[in-house]
Amino acid sequence: MSEKELKPRLKRLETVNLVSFSHYAPEGHIDLETAGRTLDLSEGGILIEIPNSLPSTATEVELRLGIQEDVVTVRGAILHQRELDNGHFGLGIRFDKISDEDLSVITAFLAEED
Repeated sequence: MSEKELKPRLKRLETVNLVSFSHYAPEGHIDLETAGRTLDLSEGGILIEIPNSLPSTATEVELRLGIQEDVVTVRGAILHQRELDNGHFGLGIRFDKISDEDLSVITAFLAEED
């Protein structure tokens, strides 16, 4: 068995924040817009809960996340999804595109809650 270099796992904070969620179809248009909430958050990704299943297997998403008085916009990729006990859907999302300013809002929020 070969050894692989593993990235250190980023600290994840269990937090509930409102999320506006847009899912992009393979053709590039938005095929689902909904609201949800965070289940946990890190500087590199997020776990969210949304009420709807995804209409396609495409992974590209855009999120607008309310953090205190700020709204952070992030583009990312769905890494995993599962149906939750309440019938909603949990999506693990990796952040791919985020501005330095928005990342600093997340970093400051995580530091405050530490």
